[in-house]
Amino acid sequence: MSWDNLMMQARQGKGPLRFVKPAYKAVMAFHLPVIRPFWGAVHAVVEVGTILWRLTTKILYREPMLRYRCTTVGRRPQIEGDVPQIIGNGRISIGDDFRVGTRNTWVVGFKVSEDAQLVIGNRVSINYQTMLSVAKRIEIGDHTMIAGNVQIYDNISHPLSPERRLRYESFTLDESSPVTIGRNVWIGNGALVMRGVTIGDNSVVAAGSVVTKDVPPNTLVGGNPARILRDIGD
Repeated sequence: MSWDNLMMQARQGKGPLRFVKPAYKAVMAFHLPVIRPFWGAVHAVVEVGTILWRLTTKILYREPMLRYRCTTVGRRPQIEGDVPQIIGNGRISIGDDFRVGTRNTWVVGFKVSEDAQLVIGNRVSINYQTMLSVAKRIEIGDHTMIAGNVQIYDNISHPLSPERRLRYESFTLDESSPVTIGRNVWIGNGALVMRGVTIGDNSVVAAGSVVTKDVPPNTLVGGNPARILRDIGD
């Protein structure tokens, strides 16, 4: 009898392994008593250990690696997880008090690029799984917050021409246009910012929006394509 047949019989409560299913249920039903002082101490030890481990890896690996891959990095960077995956040979400048979440990918420089630049200001926060794709230049102003799963492109990634795609050709530099994001901007979760866009100071891009045109300062935009929803000036 095959192993698969034995396992099927066990699930049906039959055969030589029929005891396995009730034994599994009994094991899964078992739990340790919750002695709060003891488990509170265990929780505290784990939390302190986690903090110390993160601090140690930041000092000894993550921050030095980020500084190595960038042209300049300011004071007190906070790297909450893995170092961003940085692809390309472009220049990256980061200001003070920068905060970045885990699983970021930054492509800065393609084979068509001449001097690709990613410029990130002071007190900028970039959350998890954000994609920055730079063939020419992306600039992010001071105090800007970028939520998770945001994608920002200053290029079209692949040629529009079917023949060029079949030949695995790259897009041209003329098909790229810089992206500028102003100061104190908030870009919501899952938003997509396309090439050539300028987002004015203090503006908000709603979650899931696709920004294809310039956004004036002090404006809330949303939708696909993003449109002005209202003014948010104080």
